[in-house]
Amino acid sequence: MNRILFVILLFFIFPEGYCQSENIRALQYYNRAMNKILRKDNRGAITDFTEAIRLDSGFIEAYENRGVTRYYLEDFSGALEDYDRALDINPDDYNTCIRRGWAKFRLNDFTGAMADFNRAIEGNPDNPDYYNTRGELKYRLQDYPGAIADFNKVIYAWYSGRKPKSEAYFWRGLVRIDIEDRHGGCADLDRSAKMGYTKAKEVRIVACE
Repeated sequence: MNRILFVILLFFIFPEGYCQSENIRALQYYNRAMNKILRKDNRGAITDFTEAIRLDSGFIEAYENRGVTRYYLEDFSGALEDYDRALDINPDDYNTCIRRGWAKFRLNDFTGAMADFNRAIEGNPDNPDYYNTRGELKYRLQDYPGAIADFNKVIYAWYSGRKPKSEAYFWRGLVRIDIEDRHGGCADLDRSAKMGYTKAKEVRIVACE
């Protein structure tokens, strides 16, 4: 997958005593885990996240970031367990909901993935990244009309920034090419490339020239 916003780590390193967890030792392990991630020691980070969770079973960021790290290591079942626990603690964490959706996708639970993406959009309908994410899933499932509808919501929404729109043009371009609208697809890839989306430039050379 080209875009893994659900794999982007939160990078919250808390000072001791920060109210996110009242357990100082749990915070110490959490911070050490995040520092290990910066050093690309992902397995060591998981060990420390696990110890932070043992010390504070309600430490939501530890579950979230252990889930992200497990996903990065392609332990999708482990990631799903962590996202489930994080959402048990905070059902309104829609970024984690999106991440859980991609974990389900990688486990071939396409219905569950779509349900999580729908839930995130219902909870935060003004987030253009969520529509891009759902549109990408629809594209992969060959629901081309549904994918175009989601990408259109990003392209034509007043609240969408430059980056989400450039991604939406890119993905809509791929959909159009797949449904044999090469002219429209190449026009979308050209728009995306002009907005600075590097992958659109690369794909356009192959698909349109």
